[in-house]
Amino acid sequence: MPHKLRDRYVPRGVYQVCDIVVERGEGPYVYDSNGRKYIDFTTGIAVLNLGHRPPKVVKAINAQVEKFLHQCIHVADYMPYLELAMKLSETFKWGESKTLLLNSGAEAVENAVKISRYYRGKPGIIVFDYSFHGRTLLTMSMTSKTRPYKYGFYAYTPGVIRFPYPYPYRCVFGSSSPEDCGELALEFFEHGLKTFIDPDEAAAIVLEPIMGEGGYIVPPKNFIKGISKIARDYGILYVSDEVQTGMGRTGYFWGVEYFEVEPDIITVGKALASGLPLSAVVGRSDVMDSVHMGGLGGTFGGNPVSAAAALATIDEVKEILGYTRRLGVYMERRLDELYEKYEVIGEHRGVGAMRALEFVKDRRGKEPYKKFVDKLIEEGVRNGILLLSAGVYGNVIRIVPPINIDVEVFDEGVERLERSIKSVLKMVLE
Repeated sequence: MPHKLRDRYVPRGVYQVCDIVVERGEGPYVYDSNGRKYIDFTTGIAVLNLGHRPPKVVKAINAQVEKFLHQCIHVADYMPYLELAMKLSETFKWGESKTLLLNSGAEAVENAVKISRYYRGKPGIIVFDYSFHGRTLLTMSMTSKTRPYKYGFYAYTPGVIRFPYPYPYRCVFGSSSPEDCGELALEFFEHGLKTFIDPDEAAAIVLEPIMGEGGYIVPPKNFIKGISKIARDYGILYVSDEVQTGMGRTGYFWGVEYFEVEPDIITVGKALASGLPLSAVVGRSDVMDSVHMGGLGGTFGGNPVSAAAALATIDEVKEILGYTRRLGVYMERRLDELYEKYEVIGEHRGVGAMRALEFVKDRRGKEPYKKFVDKLIEEGVRNGILLLSAGVYGNVIRIVPPINIDVEVFDEGVERLERSIKSVLKMVLE
């Protein structure tokens, strides 16, 4: 019946990875309509950082529901919006800041671009290969991967300039050293400021600290620091797109903290409200205040129920950052063990609880093995674990459990993952 409903009423362009119907969720687990339990290594695409239905967040939601469901900030103030703006601004460690609340990650990026262009009075937006910034026409133009995100939509918004990105495992500059790859990417970037776009015409550099949909690619620190310095030297705004890396996913509240650089603007969505629609732009007060009255906002931005959920989420995330960093070390060791055992895994990479396994046909040639990953996700469902792919070639499995997952549950998830790898390898050999 669910399949018939989907086929009849949901557009085919809305993709689905795991062929189940979810009935409920609890912590790191999902239960389907047949009562079967799964360990969730997808967290709704890095949304449920505290797991499904975290008790303190549910309590905050219920309390707000008893008061009112909606109030528009353009009509009257309400405390959930104001308190959340304050709390998010307090996480911005790089000077006095202000916060705009919105609905989705793409909307946050759109508004970060609007604000940057207004503040600088310049049109250029610099982005990078392997990036993902959303599915609106502007954010699609900023996004790197053509299929399935951009093909046929003619997303060619003027002013978007793309540069190569240092992907150490597949460095387009031919280097096998992450640091050298980062340095070569910086050299190309500086050259591009003479041939692609003049710095005086650039409003902002928009960069994910770790590429999300692009394959959980961790750039060399020298690259991020170099880009930050170039932005500062030319007065270009540095926008850190934290829609997937923010809210403690890396073991730091903001992913950019891992790289020890100072952004001018941060965008956040996904995990902000533990599953309710909400996003934000947090930035320097002088930048955020530059826009004229009425130039920013929206009917549903900062919905009071979502804002209440976000307030509780932020408090809990702050409390467990130390645990998440320790969890990240443990995850690294366990996933390295898989890498050592299976040649089909070309690389394991990540920071904190944001991890990835890249699958290849052979380690020497590094040919992407998308077919293996597709089968692995199917086998994962059979073995009681939900998995999600990523990467330009679709050959990466991202490991994004709740950032507070017990190590025993994570171990069980790794065992189910390994069982699935063995099953697919057996299919390939047969």
